[in-house]
Amino acid sequence: MDTSIVVSLHVLDWIVIAIYVVIILYIGYYFSKRSKGFDDYFMAGRDLNAPLLVGTLVSTFYGLDTLFGDSEVAFFEGISSFFAYALPYTALYAVMAFLSPVFKEKFPEGTTMQEIAFKRYGKTAGVASSIASFLYSTNTMEMMGIGFLLRLTTGMPFWVGTLIGAIFVTAFTWMGGLWAVTITDFIQFLIMMVTIGLALVIGWTAMGGYENIMVGLENFVGEDAEYYFQIGAGYLTPWLLLVYSVTAFAVLAEPAFFQRIFASAGPKEVKKAFTAGIPMWLAFDWAVTFLGIMGAAAIGLAIIPEVVPNEALFAVAGQYLPAGVLGLFIAGIFSAAMSTADSYFLVAGGVIGYDIYKGVINPDADQKQTERMTKIGVLISAALSLALAFFFERILEVWVFQATVIITTCIIPVYFGTFSKKPPKKIAGTVATVFGLIASVIWYIWTNFFGVYDEEMEVYIVKIGDVELWQEYGILIITPIVLILYLIFNKLGKETMELKGDE
Repeated sequence: MDTSIVVSLHVLDWIVIAIYVVIILYIGYYFSKRSKGFDDYFMAGRDLNAPLLVGTLVSTFYGLDTLFGDSEVAFFEGISSFFAYALPYTALYAVMAFLSPVFKEKFPEGTTMQEIAFKRYGKTAGVASSIASFLYSTNTMEMMGIGFLLRLTTGMPFWVGTLIGAIFVTAFTWMGGLWAVTITDFIQFLIMMVTIGLALVIGWTAMGGYENIMVGLENFVGEDAEYYFQIGAGYLTPWLLLVYSVTAFAVLAEPAFFQRIFASAGPKEVKKAFTAGIPMWLAFDWAVTFLGIMGAAAIGLAIIPEVVPNEALFAVAGQYLPAGVLGLFIAGIFSAAMSTADSYFLVAGGVIGYDIYKGVINPDADQKQTERMTKIGVLISAALSLALAFFFERILEVWVFQATVIITTCIIPVYFGTFSKKPPKKIAGTVATVFGLIASVIWYIWTNFFGVYDEEMEVYIVKIGDVELWQEYGILIITPIVLILYLIFNKLGKETMELKGDE
């Protein structure tokens, strides 16, 4: 991978970044001294109020995958990036604003989403959903993003930057737990929103506004560029739009969201947080979309050199942001990665320490034993994240795989298990979770090793006769089958788990 520096930083920028790093590490160290066991470490004492929840919810779900993914699509397709990716997610955030209090009320002492599967369907379903949650919570996208960011600013090889990022985030998460993650998420949320907003306003004005940006876009594409500001454009076919929209349903089974729901001070607090977060999510998506468009225009106007699509945003920021502010912008980008990565390392650690160790291996484990195993889980997650970062080549490919795993395995049994009026049958959840997990993993192995990679569309395609199956279509094929299996076995099955709420 090319190691040319795209964004050159002034010494003042490096000072700002260094201050940010020191503050983050100190917070992790401070809370490491306050932890009194698993509930403190993993659940922040179940006392998170609405303002803290807003910061941690918004910053956790908006990482470098959004920054790179949305801006790259906008670079080619304009505002279609927002309507194809952001809008479906925002709609489901609104749904979660209404559903999240129900989970908190029905499981007031709940800890993880997969705990619902344990209680409603037994150990097999619980373990299958835990594996799916662990795979989903690996930080592959964020590790790739940090490696990419360090390459852009320092010129270091991608693998070195990825390793440095993994070590930093793992050390912080190991020390501080959810209190440290939440406090830093709040700080990172502020930095992230402010710096992205500054880059947009300063860059848009300096480039001459809409009219001059349109000139740049027309120079860039060599033809009429009005489609950049139209909803439908380019390679976003109806089927592909449907796939990317369906991946948004991962929001309904988001392990980090469920952790925050159960760690909240009450149902009203978490509802307020989701509701307040919606306009912030929308604003961030719009800003990143327009920065991607500006990157293409800047190349057309010869303001920046011709860089690859997901580097253009950084090149524009480097061109217009003054020293110190640029350093804050880079810290904000790192914040986007950090706020997501530390949350998911912690969630993945909880799968190992709470769901598997305490839930299956040693039900009598005390708080300290569970905390220790959770920290070991953080290390395992870090190792797996690094391995997958060097396996996958595209950040979007990672996301679709993880969304497929969590949706096909968890959503149907968890939501039926929570909202069904009658006790669900144990076999229904067992079959649904096991089939969903195995089928989604096999699908990605099959399409990766037996599919043909299309360079133009950047997807793996398997041909069966005249039918072309894209790797991304797995989520559309497997999910309906899981639903049918669940309904059939729920009708035929006899044994149910005792429904005692949060026992």
